[in-house]
Amino acid sequence: MRRVNKYGVRAVGVVAASLAAVLAGCGGGGGPEPVNLDPTALCNSAGAQPKVVNGASCVSYTSTPVVFLLIVRKGGTQVACSGTRISPTHVLTAAHCLSGQPVGVAVANFKSDTSVKGLSARGWVLHPAYDGSKGPFPNDVAVVTFPAGLPNPTMPILASQPAAAGQAVSFAGWGQPTGDLAVGAANLAEVNAQSLSIKFDGSQSTTCPGDSGGPMYRMLEGGAAVIGVASSGPSTACGQASTVNAYFTNLQTPTVLEFIRANAPGAVIL
Repeated sequence: MRRVNKYGVRAVGVVAASLAAVLAGCGGGGGPEPVNLDPTALCNSAGAQPKVVNGASCVSYTSTPVVFLLIVRKGGTQVACSGTRISPTHVLTAAHCLSGQPVGVAVANFKSDTSVKGLSARGWVLHPAYDGSKGPFPNDVAVVTFPAGLPNPTMPILASQPAAAGQAVSFAGWGQPTGDLAVGAANLAEVNAQSLSIKFDGSQSTTCPGDSGGPMYRMLEGGAAVIGVASSGPSTACGQASTVNAYFTNLQTPTVLEFIRANAPGAVIL
């Protein structure tokens, strides 16, 4: 994820190595809303904390619902994605992360001493109408089921307040350029029944590879609520301004909500 400021503390290689060891065995009016790119505000919005006062590195991995996923495909190829814990045993991510019949999925389970162990998934399911043949990918959403055990909190899904162009949104993930937990913010550029999008001109934030599956969310009085899942973006280098939007699956689409309700019955939908 490319942001005006970059937040993160743990290299992706350290986390992936730990998880791999586990898997080896298996439209709005009134103009755009203001966007807050203050490092402390962004870290706090995802349930993380600045590393130091007025600092920029997001820590407290056990206090954020934004998790690191490692997917192992046939032949041993590993794919890193992000996800959101939406119930005690369910993580929401992108369907394209789990395409190709992977042989294993694990989530990074961080300990209080900052060490990390992998927790293997019991199963996963892709939206039956997911189409990865061309972007934006329709219904690019999946649910991964884990045994209870993650210390991370959950994030509710926002369905009662429609998304609209110009709204200020935040998004988080474990993507490039360094593979650290990072948080960005921008104004919604476009909203339709299938997707939400942002446009990166260098002034706000955008996603990068590895952020796929991570949440787009809005801040409510009671905290953050997810409205989208990072799906696809421009083919330009990470952080390079682009005329092509970055897209998120619109979780307020009725068929997507029905899929989540059916496969993550413990998820809170506001």
